[in-house]
Amino acid sequence: MSKIAFIDMEGVLIPEIWTFLAKQLAISELNLTTREVADYQSLMLYRINILKKHKVTLAQIQEIIKQLEPMAGAFDFLTALRGKGYNIQIISDCFEEFLQSFVSKLLIPINAVYCHQLQLDAEGYITSVNYSRTQGKQEAVKNYPFSLRHSIAVGDAFNDFSMLSAVTKGFLFAPSETVLNQAPAEFSIVYSYEEILNSNF
Repeated sequence: MSKIAFIDMEGVLIPEIWTFLAKQLAISELNLTTREVADYQSLMLYRINILKKHKVTLAQIQEIIKQLEPMAGAFDFLTALRGKGYNIQIISDCFEEFLQSFVSKLLIPINAVYCHQLQLDAEGYITSVNYSRTQGKQEAVKNYPFSLRHSIAVGDAFNDFSMLSAVTKGFLFAPSETVLNQAPAEFSIVYSYEEILNSNF
């Protein structure tokens, strides 16, 4: 029997990178995340323009991100899921260039991470995104080569809704008030890893 857990990264396993960058760079415009803006591609165009305006390169961003650690309990949560027989698949709207250190710290195989890639100009500024999917996170779920009969998903924001709807049981993890107010009734609302592990799934 194949068990699969599709899990978001930011807001579930690691802190929100963009809000951390906003604080460290003192650029308040970067505080917007998919908890507030449903259209992810529009949000990224906005972020790219803000970074260029303030002359922030990818290399600078990567140095700042190195200060972050996975959320407390995230490693043990993944270990517990594996102990229950779940194959972990990371479905993130973040980027390979941002997630490398976190994947290593959480012992997640790189081939189990479905995220996007950044395009840079000659000066190292982010210019665009190579999206790994165009219709939403459900694409990665539906393209998974094994049965989804015993599948769960964990996410925290608008861009996770399609993923949570595509599995047997979807967990909305510590959502913002805005996200919670628009969440489908079938989602299980949880605020800790223990609630997920103790659920009947």
